[in-house]
Amino acid sequence: MSDSAMQTSSNRQAVQEQAASAGPEIRTLTFSGPGARLQYAILMALFHVAFNRSLFGIFARGLGRVFPADNAALIGIDGAPPFRVSLNDGYWTRFALWHEKYEPEVARLLTAAAPNSDLFCDLGANKGYWTLRASTLFKQVIAVEAAAETFEALKANAGHLPNVTLERAAIHAQSGQRMTFVNVANSHASSRLLTGGAPGEKNTTEIVYTRSIDDLVPAGQPALIKLDVEGAELSAFAGATRALRDGAVIIYEEHGNDPTCAVTRHLLEQPDLRVYSCEDAFQRLTSVAAVRALKTDRFKGYNLFAAKADSPLLNSIVQVSPHSAN
Repeated sequence: MSDSAMQTSSNRQAVQEQAASAGPEIRTLTFSGPGARLQYAILMALFHVAFNRSLFGIFARGLGRVFPADNAALIGIDGAPPFRVSLNDGYWTRFALWHEKYEPEVARLLTAAAPNSDLFCDLGANKGYWTLRASTLFKQVIAVEAAAETFEALKANAGHLPNVTLERAAIHAQSGQRMTFVNVANSHASSRLLTGGAPGEKNTTEIVYTRSIDDLVPAGQPALIKLDVEGAELSAFAGATRALRDGAVIIYEEHGNDPTCAVTRHLLEQPDLRVYSCEDAFQRLTSVAAVRALKTDRFKGYNLFAAKADSPLLNSIVQVSPHSAN
């Protein structure tokens, strides 16, 4: 092993150990310029009086019309490369800057999995928040994003990292399909494949090609996979048969506005799969009723994870948590 590779491995181990500690996240915040710092201060003051969800986006976009469009804040967490947040972005200004922590349950899963997996796949990576967080924990990261404009932001954030591979595609059951992708107006995090009906009056569309998880993940790699595909979860799982057989653990969203719990219902019908909640602890879920009981906010996506019962990676994740229940 070369000196640089040994140093990288040593740095990764140090970050894993730091992340595994129970302490708070270590955050750094810098700005693209003095104007961005002022815009950030005004925006955070406005967020204090945002009494409903839509106002966060209205404030960010409205203030973005007054200040230069390229104003940004750069947030680094636990030694990860900085994540660039455009200050006119109503989603990331709220969740990465305003909130103290973004999806802490996913951070716990990354930390638990990293010692026993070399590969993290960020599928539906958006602008690369989890790609960057994972880049210091895992030997290799694959990040996939479908929307062309969002992919450019992902590339700007993570394209320079030597252990990160980027691909523009939509995750689906089979690779190489030509599909229509809907870019949701004022909500890039809600963009999705068009599977029927009209895209919506203010939304735009573009053509994207698909990739299956089995074609992305090298054979024999027990990868940790984060799936954020806005309604295409069942198709994504259909394309992950071999990856699951190889021991992959897949994080996915159970949408709060779906009372049928369609994705988890399907997974629970597979006798060799295990499904866990990670909201507060790693808790095995054995019924749709248990999943439904978790969903108290119809606007929220609840992160669950699934794997084959005999997956060594799954078992190492569950065992590392003192609060887990099998």
